Amino acid sequence: MIAETASAVAAELNVSPAQTALAWLLHRPGVNIPIIGGRNEAQIKDNLNSVNVKLSADQLKRLDEISAIELGFPHDFLNAKNTNDLLFAARTRRSGITD
Repeated sequence: MIAETASAVAAELNVSPAQTALAWLLHRPGVNIPIIGGRNEAQIKDNLNSVNVKLSADQLKRLDEISAIELGFPHDFLNAKNTNDLLFAARTRRSGITD
């Protein structure tokens, strides 16, 4: 599904799916330094042209939604309200912070 959506967005922009995927990666939050490569010069040039691809907010949203995964344990456990309440209370006691 992810590849199909990336291909559909690529067709909308008249660019390659590889350019779309790399452009999407560059729009993701955080520090992203994609490792590009190819079997020939044309593929490497195609990958490098991803910096010129402009994805719309809708296209970014579609790519983000189709690629979303459930993180599961321990992520769910650590983000649970009870766990956060317990961890925050322990941190508060250790640091001497009071309300």
